[in-house]
Amino acid sequence: MTKVPSIPPSCAGGIKRARPALRLFFAVLLTLPLLSAETVAQDAALILTEAEKEFIRDHPVIRVAVAAHFAPFEFLDNHGNYVGIAPDYLTLIGEKTGLRFVPAVDIPFVDALKKVSDGELDLLPTLGWTEEREKIFLLTRPYYKYKPALVVRGDSPIKSVYDIRGQPLAVQRSTSNAHFAFSTLNVALSLYDSDGDAVLAVAEGREAAMLGYLPVVLYAARNLGLSNLNFISFSSEYDNAFCMGVRTDMPELRNILNKTLATITPAEKIAIQSRWVRVGDDGSEKRQMRYLAGASAAVLLAMATFIILKTYSHRKKIALHRQNENMLQEMVRQRTEDLQNQTRLAVEASNAKSAFLAKMSHEIRTPMNVVIGLAEVLLRRDLPADAAKEVRHIKQSGISLLSIINDILDFSKISEGRMEVADAEYALRDLLGDVEDIIRSGIADKPVEFTTHIDAGLPDSLRGDANRVRQVLLNLLGNAVKYTRRGSVSLAVSGAMIGDKSIRLSFRVADTGIGIRQEDMGELFVSFRRVDVQGHPDIEGTGLGLSIARSQCRAMGGDIEAASVYGKGSVFTAVLVQRVVERRPQRASAGQKKKRTATFIAPEAEVLVVDDLPSNLLVAEGLLAPYRMRIFTCANGREAVDLVMQRPFDLVLMDHMMPEMDGVEATRAVRALDEERCRTMPIVVLTANAMSGMQEMFLKSGFNDFLSKPIDTDLLDRMLTQWIPAGKRRNVPEGGNGAPV
Repeated sequence: MTKVPSIPPSCAGGIKRARPALRLFFAVLLTLPLLSAETVAQDAALILTEAEKEFIRDHPVIRVAVAAHFAPFEFLDNHGNYVGIAPDYLTLIGEKTGLRFVPAVDIPFVDALKKVSDGELDLLPTLGWTEEREKIFLLTRPYYKYKPALVVRGDSPIKSVYDIRGQPLAVQRSTSNAHFAFSTLNVALSLYDSDGDAVLAVAEGREAAMLGYLPVVLYAARNLGLSNLNFISFSSEYDNAFCMGVRTDMPELRNILNKTLATITPAEKIAIQSRWVRVGDDGSEKRQMRYLAGASAAVLLAMATFIILKTYSHRKKIALHRQNENMLQEMVRQRTEDLQNQTRLAVEASNAKSAFLAKMSHEIRTPMNVVIGLAEVLLRRDLPADAAKEVRHIKQSGISLLSIINDILDFSKISEGRMEVADAEYALRDLLGDVEDIIRSGIADKPVEFTTHIDAGLPDSLRGDANRVRQVLLNLLGNAVKYTRRGSVSLAVSGAMIGDKSIRLSFRVADTGIGIRQEDMGELFVSFRRVDVQGHPDIEGTGLGLSIARSQCRAMGGDIEAASVYGKGSVFTAVLVQRVVERRPQRASAGQKKKRTATFIAPEAEVLVVDDLPSNLLVAEGLLAPYRMRIFTCANGREAVDLVMQRPFDLVLMDHMMPEMDGVEATRAVRALDEERCRTMPIVVLTANAMSGMQEMFLKSGFNDFLSKPIDTDLLDRMLTQWIPAGKRRNVPEGGNGAPV
């Protein structure tokens, strides 16, 4: 025998003076499911597994099957925008996860069900539960509970679901109501394409009754301007709730949706509810008033007493509802204030962190400029072999420390989503030669052989971010040297053209070191995580290098893969994409690169160097000495402005942070001078602040170029070649007697 759903008493109403209180009552009633113990979201952080994060990176766009006429849950407004309760939930989920939900609006809902089950679309956002749907979709946790409702005309004899037996019942064809009506109520069904069409059929007398979702039929009746309807809501044995349906081959997406739905707060749910559902317009109050009016006139005193008590109770309920409303508003206000305070504190913390990192970048890079710069100056002299070896170790240690500093700054940029990739021309041969020199100096005292194999057909002139390519290679090779006590480390470089303009470079780093356990492979690229620390406590590190190297490769259109046999060695392969400037192959292998010399001398050129630290001035003079230019120095911006007024310098190298007048103020003062040469004089900023966005700030402040400390001699040479006038430069032939740079 078919079980008949239980029917609660109808709601009272119809009297104008009671309508505001009843509207409040219904608002609280429809809000309670959002605040029930089952669905209240804990205001917790969203914690995703690595597999779920990987899914988001691989599937940033989720294709959504849309029921285009299912207001207020999901529909297209007059402008064709996808709006409603479900899109609001998807917007919240997108903000919390980074996923982008794209609706497929031109597909009928019945066809959309099949496309999701077949894997052509990814998600159905409003899906009522049925046993059949649970077999063909991955269903999320319910996110919106509702009551079914029977829609009848105001003069209809139908007062409950019991009365509908044997009569046709209108339903929207693609909802779970059709299944419920057929299996539970055992009635004949009239199927309609939309709930609005079915509600209108009842209002015009073409159908005796219609079964739908209470929020949907209320919304439809209000939009159609129908006032001759009654709405009979009831409870059923089914779990009346909407969930989201995911295609069966995307379990990670269902997990991500479930976790994100669990973090949506009551205030956020109430905001969505109040945006789309207005209550108190269903006219069902008249039925209870007729029930009360049917009391016997013979017991007038009893009825009067009853009315007085009822009025008192009603007023008491109104007061209670007002109190609850005030409490709810206060809760929402307090929660909003808390969220605003948390946002403010988060912004302040982020700004404080950025300021701290900028300060630390400057404070650490300034002495590093002296250490690495003076070591470079000393190496240009004819030192005894032992002394030269010691100076090379000093320089290598400084470069290693600078690499750690760069890793920390890059980690800050990555965590804030501010990873930039430069686009500048560079020579692959020179880059690989620099890397080889650094690695060879690092293994000079170890029984480790370092070999390179560079594909001779690789183009030498590329365009991209040479610094990040260098940092990736130094991280991978540095790890290989660190974890190889004896044996060999090798670097193999190859490439494959992508059309005529780009090349996919592959850097394979292999070693015979200690290797990596298979159970630790999944932790390799996790920030601040070092594997097998207990087995090798003598090997130090920050646990940032591989994580940052992978982020850099991905930012350049590639990735890093790793393979290892514990105790025998590891192989890391970094792949990235660069643009090709000229397809001419390298002129020589990186290992055969001759020692570089100054590309020009300029005895007639005059250069002003401005820095408040005598040690930095000493470094700058030493690095500029091979160019044989006339070098002038001063200690602050005010002195620099005075000197510029006296002499027509060909170039000014201006430090940023100085007492009395800093570099930015001094540059603006120079640009404001009356003489035309002051407005066009090349001024290059020398700064130890390498944080994100600083280069753009300096260029907007009047500087012509940007050179970070410690000073890279290759970048210095290119910068001087660009800004020293061509008429004052004399070329030094390759292999000539020019002083080494």
